[in-house]
Amino acid sequence: MAAAVVGLEALALVGLAAGYAVGIAEETESSLSRTLASIGLFLVGATILASMARAWLRGQEWQRMATLVLNALLVPVAFSVIRGNGALVGVPVLLLAVTGVTAVLLAGGSTPD
Repeated sequence: MAAAVVGLEALALVGLAAGYAVGIAEETESSLSRTLASIGLFLVGATILASMARAWLRGQEWQRMATLVLNALLVPVAFSVIRGNGALVGVPVLLLAVTGVTAVLLAGGSTPD
């Protein structure tokens, strides 16, 4: 389940990057350099999340804490978005974050040898 959550987060970042790219193509973005920087950041984040999803699928351990921290940090972000009249975006982000934290906790930890 955790692999699916971080995989979905990776796809969401790719979608955001694509949306910004469309904005560049349609010349609706006010700052080309800022938009390109955002696209780059989204793609770096998507790459990291995709590698975390891959690690979950392979049964590795390094991604466990990273997934937990990332999703825990999304909770206050989601509340900020909701408070800023962005419930349409904020509520799904909150649900994804809570699902991610829950998935990590349900996945359990490694047992010491």
